Formats: sequence, structure tokens, C-alpha cells
Amino acid sequence: MQDSANSEGTPRPPAPVFEPDQLQWGRLSDWAELVRLPNVFTVLSDTLAAAVLVAGVNLPWLTLTLTVIASVLVYWGGMILNDCVDLEEDRLTRLHRPLVRGSISPVVAGHVGTGMLLTAPIIVLLATNLYRQQAMWMGAAFLAAVALSLCVRVYDSAIKRTPIAPVLMGLCRSLNILMVGLVMLAVNPVELGLPRSLLILSAGIGLYIVGITVFARREEGQSQATGLMLGLLLEFGGLALIALLPWLSGEPNERWLLDPWRAFPLLVGLIGLTVINRGVLAINHPVPRKVQLAVKHAILTIVLLDAAVAAASAGPWFGGGIALLLLPAMLIGSKFRST
Repeated sequence: MQDSANSEGTPRPPAPVFEPDQLQWGRLSDWAELVRLPNVFTVLSDTLAAAVLVAGVNLPWLTLTLTVIASVLVYWGGMILNDCVDLEEDRLTRLHRPLVRGSISPVVAGHVGTGMLLTAPIIVLLATNLYRQQAMWMGAAFLAAVALSLCVRVYDSAIKRTPIAPVLMGLCRSLNILMVGLVMLAVNPVELGLPRSLLILSAGIGLYIVGITVFARREEGQSQATGLMLGLLLEFGGLALIALLPWLSGEPNERWLLDPWRAFPLLVGLIGLTVINRGVLAINHPVPRKVQLAVKHAILTIVLLDAAVAAASAGPWFGGGIALLLLPAMLIGSKFRST
């Protein structure tokens, strides 16, 4: 947090307070900042990795496109409502945020965010009805979408400030991956059971997100070393689950295009080492800048983890395509904050 006075000792003016009926719709750049645009590429990578894990290379592209839209809407809706819930706190510590500076009216943001959460399950229902194949999985996909929207809405409430909040954040990511997998099962012409690998990916990414959330709890101020260490330990647990995904899935070795005993765990381990290194640097010197860099790095690393899973499941072209999402994420991240 910056000093509340300038170099001449003049008190900094308080953040503007806007009446509820003063509607400001903002510019596209304001909305991009509000939804933390660089992070959306991690949602895209999660969605694509879950899809190829279940459906392989023969993806139903129209269904997948609608599912991607639903996932993005839930994520953006959650980011918008997050700032609505934090508005009073942000007026004290984050004067640059769009709602605080009045670029977008809180009431407008609240309605848009809620609308996104309500629209996403409808889009998922449409996506599963494009090809009427598996009725049971169609219902399961819709219920997962509803549960995902509800989980996001519960997180963006007073519960956000309780110890259970990081668990809810991780659960949101897990439900998104599960929802995508269920959609792929719903439109598959061959009757399939729920793959254990999908559940492990969902749990691994979810646990990893719990760790990031714990790590970032006090990123704007003075972080405690114990909290950072706990967050990093949870991140490591998520990485370990993902590294062991082929082995824990119980699926035959022939199903994997990377050696499930050596190549895949080594690849995930090398990716994870960069996260651990950043985390340790922040623990040794827990100033906001180092903590925020560690958080940003851990978030963007999700793209590489998903790329590794896709490469092992569907081949290097799919893995490489997902990895390329890191480029626009980093480019846009140079303009808009990820945390």
C-alpha cells in the first residue's frame, strides 16, 4: 500500500464514492482490467485439457466452443463479483481498481457478473443438446454447471473472508474441469464411464488453486512466512497429483503418449520447479512485489500443466497448441494485472 500523503505532506484525497444510481458502463479496457483478462487463458487451457483427456483427438468442436464460452462467463462473473464484494476494502488499498475509480458503476458490475453466472448453465445445456447421445451425462453436466455458478456466488460473499474461502476457490476450478469432461461424455457417440484421470486432474488443479489462494491472501501487504509456506506446500501437493495422473488413473500405459513412469512426471516436475523456486524466493523475502510475482507465475503455469496433460493424452500438437496460450497471457499481462 502506498503512503497516504504525497512528498509535500498534502493528504491524498479519498477514493471517490458514487451513488448507486449513477451508472457508468466503462470502456472495454476497464472491463478487461476488472475481469483480470490475462488469467482467462488458464481457464481456456483447463477446458481444453479436460476435453482432450475425455474425448481424445476427435473433439466435437461446436460443443467445445459453447463449453469454453460457459467456462469463461463463469470465471469473468466471479472476477467481477469479487471486486463488488471487496469494494469497501479496495477503496482503502486499491485505488486503481475500475469500480473504485468510478470507471464502472458497482451496480452495473453486479448485474453483469450475476447475469454471466446465470447464463453459463443454459449454454452448457445447449451444448449437450446439440448431439442427443447420453442423457445421464447431459443431466450431470448441467448440474455441474449449476453447482459451479453457485460455488462462485458463495465464494463472492461474506464467506470470502473466512478460512474456507481458498477451498471454495479450488472447488470452483475443480467443478469447471469436471463440467467440461461431463459435457464431452454427454455428446460422445460411444457409452463411456467417468474417467478416473478426469477426477485426478480436477483434484490436482483444484488443490493447486487452493495453494495459490492461500499464498496470495496478503499479497498487498506484509505476508506471513507460515501462510506462504502452507500455500506453497498445497501447490506442491497439486503438482504431485498431476505428475502421478497416468499412474493413479489405473488406465493402461498404451493410453498415454508420454511415458507415464518417467517422461510425464519429469515434465510436470520441471514445470513445477519454477513455481517452487518463485515461492521460496517470496518466503525468504515476503515483500508484496515478490509475493505478487510468485502468485502471477503460479497462475500462468497452469497453462503449461494443462499442456503437459494434453500432450500425454492427445499428442504434441494438442499440447503445443495449449502451451501457446501462454503468449497472449503474458502479452496482455504486461498491460493488465493478473492478481
